Amino acid sequence: MAVPLGQVIYSAVKPIFKIYFIIGIGFFLARKNILTVSTCRDISDAIVTAIMPCLIFDNIVTNIESSDIKNIGVIFFLGTLLYLVGSGLALLIYYTCKSPKAWFGGLISVGLFPNISDLPIAYLQTMSNSGSIFTSAEGAKGVAYVCIFLASQVFYQFSLGLYKLVKYDFRDQLENHEDAESQVHSSSKKDATTKDSGDDVTSDEKSATNSTSPRYEGNSRPASHTTSESSESDKRIEENGSLEDNSVYPTRVQSAPIEDDVSSLSSSAISRSITSTSEGEQQLQRRGTTGSVNTNYYSLNPITSRSIDLRKMKSQDMQDVINEYSEFDRLKSDEVKRVVSLTSDLGVEEVKKDDTEKPVTFWEKFKRGTISMLINFRAPNSLSLIISIIIAMSPPLKALFVKTSFYMPHAPDLNPPLSFIMDLTSYVGAASVPLGLLLLGATIARLKVNAIIPGFWKTVVAITAARLIILPIFGVGLTTGINNGGWFSNDKVLRFVSVLEFGLPNATALVYFTAFYTDPQAEDHLQMDCLALCLIAQYSILFITLPFLVTFSLKVSLGL
Repeated sequence: MAVPLGQVIYSAVKPIFKIYFIIGIGFFLARKNILTVSTCRDISDAIVTAIMPCLIFDNIVTNIESSDIKNIGVIFFLGTLLYLVGSGLALLIYYTCKSPKAWFGGLISVGLFPNISDLPIAYLQTMSNSGSIFTSAEGAKGVAYVCIFLASQVFYQFSLGLYKLVKYDFRDQLENHEDAESQVHSSSKKDATTKDSGDDVTSDEKSATNSTSPRYEGNSRPASHTTSESSESDKRIEENGSLEDNSVYPTRVQSAPIEDDVSSLSSSAISRSITSTSEGEQQLQRRGTTGSVNTNYYSLNPITSRSIDLRKMKSQDMQDVINEYSEFDRLKSDEVKRVVSLTSDLGVEEVKKDDTEKPVTFWEKFKRGTISMLINFRAPNSLSLIISIIIAMSPPLKALFVKTSFYMPHAPDLNPPLSFIMDLTSYVGAASVPLGLLLLGATIARLKVNAIIPGFWKTVVAITAARLIILPIFGVGLTTGINNGGWFSNDKVLRFVSVLEFGLPNATALVYFTAFYTDPQAEDHLQMDCLALCLIAQYSILFITLPFLVTFSLKVSLGL
């Protein structure tokens, strides 16, 4: 029986109200400084580390069967085409619209990576609640398909290192600073040689000099608001106001050092690390926005306790995000080596400089790349996906968790022996999407455009049209052809999810990738301004494009 058009339209629009309402709550909480930058980071880390893995495990073990192995392959194939076509359109826009050369990698990333999980899951859960379009079982299976789409994105973005595209836009800044650092290093060597060869400096003078010099050596990162030998630094501090003398930059420790970059899934974490002092002592430090050097209100007025309520102060903005995540100074001075962090933490690990570095051969690069790709599978999301697929594909294992046709002695409550694990993962995983949408709203609240490049509006319009108009049209045509070829096996949920993935805006995680490489002391942040404009444009018209795509897919493609 055909579903009336009015009911289809209402079913397509209804989830948008819920999505935008939750995003609006996140926006409001961020403007009120209830969801601060550091708080969002902590929540996001909890999502990536525990909540999302529970959602993946629950939905895949419950809804995926051994007969669905072909569907997993189809999803990875469609995901690959989605990223290829998206990046191809972004590349075409770069040349036709004469986009800024300093935002090449960022533009390609905008074409590559959509918000592939939170929005479609919210849609499926809302549409399956009433049962008029999809049943609860079909909605849950659709969520499992979305989780597999997410796995394909993680594979390309992190395992294959496509997150490095963002760093490409900052290559000149990093190289220029590296050259300056090398010149300073060379001159300091010459000065040291001159001092060693002369006898003009007495031991008392040396002792006095050492007692007033800051003890930042090797990997330690000096903060510009601490005591410095430079009179210019002292003068700058006096101009900025009274700052905390003991404020220092925290460092972070990650588990898996690799070749030369930094990655992260999202935007949050309590980053704790041990920093060695010159006396050999170790100090545990927690990274927060108040420890970052900046020129805005929060840097000039450090918040050290709850007695000064952050909620009564001006709203945090993109500068605070940059200060929270940026590792520009340490990257430019080679004080860190890149690591893969498959939590939401943008982490770095300190390294000791080696003046006798040997050139890296192709084989060594290949070996490091392979190791880094394998290391990514240790992430909570990846482990949860792998384990849940193994369980789902093995009838005896699956019978331990959920009721199946395979015989398995039941527990005293007449449920499978390990059903309590499914209860746990279902309960915890349910928080993933609401929290994700709240963080999305908080990120949008902090988007700020300081300057607009003349003519950049053409790039904004083009990439928005590519993501929300051209890609959905391509997705509808592609899925229709695949369905006619028998690949979907009359699975209407898989077909609907596949179409939905082609009509999504960008993931706001790109904001945190960009912030990581941004210089907090720069006068302008061109890359962040460009990204902010694109995100604002996409989420401003999403409430029109996504319901239209859903309505067309349900009524025309699926024939409901």
